[in-house]
Parts: sequence; structure tokens; C-alpha cells
Amino acid sequence: ASTRSYTPLKVVGDGSFGTVWLCDWHGTLPPNTPLSAMQCGAGAKREYAGKRLVAVKRMKKKWEGGWDECKKLKELESLRAIPYHPNIIPLYDFFLLPQTKELYFVFEPMEGNLYQLIKTRKGKPLAGGLVSSIFRQVVSGLYHIHASGYFHRDMKPENLLVTTTGLYDYRTLSPVAPPDAPLEKDVVVIVKLADFGLARETRSKPPYTEYVSTRWYRAPEVLLKSRDYSNPVDMWALGTIMAELVNLRPLFPGQGEIDQVARICELLGDPMDDYGLDGRGKPIGGGRWPRGVKMAKAVGFAFQKVRGSAMADIQS
Repeated sequence: ASTRSYTPLKVVGDGSFGTVWLCDWHGTLPPNTPLSAMQCGAGAKREYAGKRLVAVKRMKKKWEGGWDECKKLKELESLRAIPYHPNIIPLYDFFLLPQTKELYFVFEPMEGNLYQLIKTRKGKPLAGGLVSSIFRQVVSGLYHIHASGYFHRDMKPENLLVTTTGLYDYRTLSPVAPPDAPLEKDVVVIVKLADFGLARETRSKPPYTEYVSTRWYRAPEVLLKSRDYSNPVDMWALGTIMAELVNLRPLFPGQGEIDQVARICELLGDPMDDYGLDGRGKPIGGGRWPRGVKMAKAVGFAFQKVRGSAMADIQS
């Protein structure tokens, strides 16, 4: 039988739905559960020697309906349904305290998140090879979620957990760098997708709630109040996150939903095809999006005529 005994070490996260502690776990875990990267290999921290680190998340809601009510929780449903993947935070255990009606999740712990990693750079760009590594890991985890029949709906830097495991000399990825360009020394990072509280099955029936994900990472169709969306909203968020990783600042930091749409159009152009083709034969501007124009009209919004910027401007 599983015994659930642990010592909280520190609070590592506190959101609207739950609080997460880094804990030393004294009970049993699933067979073959590996040690966290925070405890082994190049990423091992001396203060965690002799401990068995886990992240324990306590949900803030009281589950008066007991276990039958808990089983309907989307976060639990998706975590149990999506098979193990190295770029998704694994769920080790979950339990309901009968006395307090509090639900607990036990996860693999990580050092921090991508938002914190960006902040610690203090304006120093990430090595191209590091950006490439983070991209590959996030895409790999996201592909696995989608292939398992779910979409995340809340992709943002805070939900991409990271652990650094040392330093590495990355080859420069700049297309204009000479062959003998110096190597770029930077951290090695493990990335795992977390927080499946808003995840939904791809084949589940809309309408979904219109308010999903932090505004800056929200896809245009969600901003325009669509209740019928799917995996592409995760891909939009992925693009905005990767641009933020390169620039060390958010790509579309809108002050409100209308401002958010305006900022997107400023860069990508309005959803029309009135601006001709570029040198590669691609439409200049946002390109046609009749459904978007229709959705905008339904909420009383009219797209302003904006040609958009060159993609190179993203990095200026």
C-alpha cells in the first residue's frame, strides 16, 4: 500500500487553482520513478542530497462530492490519459484527504519555468543552439499531447517548466556567421510542459469557455470570442513564446483584447489580401480570413487596414 508522508521544503508556485510545494517525499512512488534532474547528473544541487524531491500541488477548491467529483476534473483526466513523455511533467500520485476534502497531485519537480529563465537573462540573448533545443523539446511535448487526443489551451512561459543541467558550447546557428565563428557557451535546459488544468480532448464538443490562456499568448480566434477552436490555439501560443525567447520580451503585450488584436495586425497585417505578393510570391499582410472577419463583426469589431511589418521587424 502507498504511504504518503512528506516534508514541505518551500512554496514554488501559487495560482488561482492551487499551491505547489517542493517536498521531500518519504512515501512510496511508482516503480522505476527516476530521480529529478535537480538531484542527479550535472544539474544536481548539493542541498538536495539524500532527499527524494517531488512537487506537491494542493488544489484550492474543496471537493465536497468526494472522489466521484474529483474524477471529473479535466486536469486529472488528461494527466491520466496522456502517456508518459520526457517533455511532459509526469503525475506520480494523487489523493483526496477525506477530512479536509482537499485534492493533492504529486509531480516530478523542476527548478523553475521559462518565464523565470527569460527574466534571469537581464537582456543577454540565448545562444541559438539553446533556443533550438527548447523549441525541439516544446514541440515534441506538444505533438505528443495532440497525438494523444488533447490540446493544452494554456500555453505560456510560466507553464513550460525548466531545469538547467550545466553548460554547453553551442555552434552558432546564424546564417551569416563565418564557418570558424566562436562557439556560444550557454546553459543546458530540460523543458517539460505542465499545468493541464485547461486541457480538453480534441474530439470533445464545443463550445469551450472563451477565456483561455494569458491574453498575450491567445490566438486571434479566441480573442474574437470563438467557442469552437482546437489544437491550432496551442501552435499560435508556441510561436509567440518562441519569439519571446529570442527577443527576451513578449511579442504581443496587449493591454486588453481589442489592443491585443490591434498589436497582432500591426505586425502580421489585417486579414485581407489587398496588398499584393512579396518576393517569394506570398501574400503581403495577414492574408484572407473570412471566418475571422465574420467573428469580428459578430462582436462589433472592425479590422483596421494595416499592411503589417516585415518578419525581420520581430527582432528589431
